Amino acid sequence: MTQKTISLSEDVYNLLKNEKREGESFSDVIERLITKKDNPWLSMQNKFDPELWGNLKRNIKRIRNQNLTGDNLTNENH
Repeated sequence: MTQKTISLSEDVYNLLKNEKREGESFSDVIERLITKKDNPWLSMQNKFDPELWGNLKRNIKRIRNQNLTGDNLTNENH
């Protein structure tokens, strides 16, 4: 992985440090925060119980896969 050095004011460093979750690198924090800014679904993540959010993400992935493969067809039309 390529590394770059950046300069931060101490105030910004402390803000970033406060956002850091267990097991996250500063790169992970920055990526999470930037992605959250651009994605309204991700900005809602902290409003949900983590288990509920995980289930929501799994269900969205399942529905997308079903839509792509056509596996979402049911016997309701028969």
